[in-house]
Amino acid sequence: MKNIKIALVVTLAFGALFISFYNFFYLRNLENRLRGIENNLTGKSLEAIDNVAPVENPVALETFVGTLKKEPIPKELDLGDYWYIIYFDEPYFLELNARGVPMDVNRLEVYPPEREEQGMDAFDGQHVEIKGSLTWGYAESRVIQAEEMVLK
Repeated sequence: MKNIKIALVVTLAFGALFISFYNFFYLRNLENRLRGIENNLTGKSLEAIDNVAPVENPVALETFVGTLKKEPIPKELDLGDYWYIIYFDEPYFLELNARGVPMDVNRLEVYPPEREEQGMDAFDGQHVEIKGSLTWGYAESRVIQAEEMVLK
């Protein structure tokens, strides 16, 4: 009977100790959260954000040479009416693509330049030189985001 009483007292002591530690750390965490909220509301935040423009990662422009053609988009894709495809003079080695394996490609889709002055229809069927960067397109395809286009 004496052993049972000792075991009960020890169990209750460990339980009380556990609850004390749990409450201590819980209250400390809660206090830190409330202090952070208070700092944000009063403007005393140590991590004040300055009005700094985000740093843009410069993208290396590549030059692509080939024939630009305007082609209709298959109706089942429901992506619009047409897209522009450049057919390369020589196969282009595409390292990153949807297959995950580097491969030579004969053509890629071209997105028009953001500051388009004369429209891409002027280059339809023409031999062109496109300066631009590779980016991801529909269904993990690689496309060229044109920056500048000139007749070759």
